[in-house]
Amino acid sequence: MNYLYRGTSHFFEDGIYQNENLNRPRQPKTTPNYIHTAADTWFKEKLGICARSQTIFCTPCREHAASHFEAGGSLLEISLEGENNALIYCADVNDFLDLIPKEAFDRDSGVKFDIAERLDGLKYELVKNVDEIPSNFTGEVMLFCEKYKVKNVG
Repeated sequence: MNYLYRGTSHFFEDGIYQNENLNRPRQPKTTPNYIHTAADTWFKEKLGICARSQTIFCTPCREHAASHFEAGGSLLEISLEGENNALIYCADVNDFLDLIPKEAFDRDSGVKFDIAERLDGLKYELVKNVDEIPSNFTGEVMLFCEKYKVKNVG
């Protein structure tokens, strides 16, 4: 059985959590808002989910998750709960931020990046179970769910 992991900046107790992003859409920390919104629209049109704002970001790679762990936070193993889960990933994408050119993050550069055009060239997949993700995949997974179970592992 494959597992999903998530590194966080704040501590989580072991237990079952509601996906708060379904009620209060996730706001990006670093992604420019116009790119975040355009990507959400693209994912909604292609896969039926606003993947950048309604999902829990995780990975099947514990080391990748650990790189997102911050002091006072948690390194979590995530288990799926319930029936209506979807996992979105692309075998060619380790991290969504890697798709965005550096100059697009600089508000003063005037660069407007068309994320939809970039996403059109990739093969994002939607699966229902973590075991459907290739065992050698170590990148970002966007977990769409109503609730999920976490266990501290680091």
